[in-house]
Amino acid sequence: MEYPKSIQNRIKRVGGQVEGVKKMIVQGESGDKVMTQLQASISSLESLKTELIKQQMKESMVEDVKKSLGI
Repeated sequence: MEYPKSIQNRIKRVGGQVEGVKKMIVQGESGDKVMTQLQASISSLESLKTELIKQQMKESMVEDVKKSLGI
């Protein structure tokens, strides 16, 4: 499966957010700040999951149409 640039960008963003949480924990940031960043990371993962589901649905629909047309 080939993923669009938008999905590739999202996964990079999620990775950056997780690295940010890691740094905050290592540096001893307050729990509130860590939790806020962690929740942002979780929200980004959920958004990525939604985009991946949409992508899979599109590809599945295209394949179904091709099969029904004998392509």
